[in-house]
Amino acid sequence: MQRTGLFLFLLCITFFTSGQQPDTSGKMTLLEKAPMGLVRFYFDDYYYLVDKDCSFKSIERVSQFLVDKNVFHADFRDFDRNGTVVLTGYHNAGVKEGPFKAYHPDGTLKWEVTFEQGRPIGDWKYYYPDGKPMITVNYDQATGRIMSYWDRRGKQQIKEGNGNYMFRMPFAFYNEYGYPFFERKGRVRNGLPRGYWTSHLVDHQEKKILYTEEIFDDRGVLENGYDLFLDARYYTPMALLPTPYFYTAERLLSKPCTFDDHSGFNTYLSEKFSAMLRSSPTLTNIEDKFSYEVSLDEEGNPTDFTLKDSLMTKELNRYVEMVLPEIPFYFPSLDKAGNGIMDTLTVYGNLSINDAGQFHFHSFRIEREKQP
Repeated sequence: MQRTGLFLFLLCITFFTSGQQPDTSGKMTLLEKAPMGLVRFYFDDYYYLVDKDCSFKSIERVSQFLVDKNVFHADFRDFDRNGTVVLTGYHNAGVKEGPFKAYHPDGTLKWEVTFEQGRPIGDWKYYYPDGKPMITVNYDQATGRIMSYWDRRGKQQIKEGNGNYMFRMPFAFYNEYGYPFFERKGRVRNGLPRGYWTSHLVDHQEKKILYTEEIFDDRGVLENGYDLFLDARYYTPMALLPTPYFYTAERLLSKPCTFDDHSGFNTYLSEKFSAMLRSSPTLTNIEDKFSYEVSLDEEGNPTDFTLKDSLMTKELNRYVEMVLPEIPFYFPSLDKAGNGIMDTLTVYGNLSINDAGQFHFHSFRIEREKQP
């Protein structure tokens, strides 16, 4: 993904001062002029900017835009592919203010909240598609607290911040577990998680498998988390609430129109490399690029891989070669009929090592030999 703030600034300067849309041949069209001095922005499902003709474009935002500050301003509306309003709100020079409301595809209210100086205040209320209440989270204190929760049968499981919570959420992006959902379950006291919590992976046939175990203290702080798949401890809790992706729009991040980017697979590669290769006491302050080729069968299983463009030291190359066999799957290339085909992928990545020797792999992209 890319930070596109400077690009947006220069692009806006061009067509706001000339009164015409700039020549963007060979470039992504991420925004365009709209009537009455407004600007139309093009986003995917997760509020990353994408080209207006990209097949993953799913949201259009119409808003004022302050070019000199590179921020949204005044009232805005977001529309889905069918032209239905999915979100409304207001920015004061980039700062969220007043009521924000999101809607299900049929137009029923999905959630509502009020912002003050960019922060939610009072109750953030979530609703099921049939209009019945789902979750109420209160933000009168520094930490959001789950005050009410109703399950899908309409039974209230949490009242006045106390009760039992079991809520299913989809994985937003690619994961190597092969399950589309994870389910959070645990006890809530005074609006905060307390004691023993679990996460289960869930498939479309309702098959469940234990994924994580967590222990929260009396303050609702995670004391210990354990990932059973990675056999590793962690100290940042998994999500408890539906993810409000609209926050991403304010960062003005863009994605190329490829499935590897849209699905989050390139981000997965970044996290996979960074998790396995964390640091080296002998390597510091390095910026470098590398690439490798991987051969795939029709189902996306790697059959061979070769480091192509090497890093600057043999030690770094050895580290990268250690990770390659640990990546069990890539999305297969497809023929015109949508069937998987054998192909060779070239994967490009960047490596940054800070002055403490910590590794950060980023900016992955994939080129396919047989599929553009």
